[in-house]
Amino acid sequence: MVTVTFLTPPMKEKLVVEVPANARVTLLNLMKRYNFPRQCVCGEGKCGSCAVKVAPLRTSARMVSLSDMERRELLHAGKLSLEESKSQDLKDIPPRWRLACQYVVADEPVLVAF
Repeated sequence: MVTVTFLTPPMKEKLVVEVPANARVTLLNLMKRYNFPRQCVCGEGKCGSCAVKVAPLRTSARMVSLSDMERRELLHAGKLSLEESKSQDLKDIPPRWRLACQYVVADEPVLVAF
């Protein structure tokens, strides 16, 4: 099991959700499951409307690979710097912003804010 902690200003308390490690669920699907009031236009990574801040809660760093679509939309929305976007893998410090429709919950506990 991996934990995903959601924190957003309208919520009075954070919500901690446990997800099976091999569930292959996106953050957007989790947000829909728990009825988060989140605007999402396409759900396919083409519009950037589901951008959320994601922070790993583990101390060890891991490399993060963004899909070309996610990289393009985060760059277009100003959530990813040009320097970061040119890197194939983002080492040590993963990008702070991710697309909820593209971010698949893996084996790492994360904090999601929006």
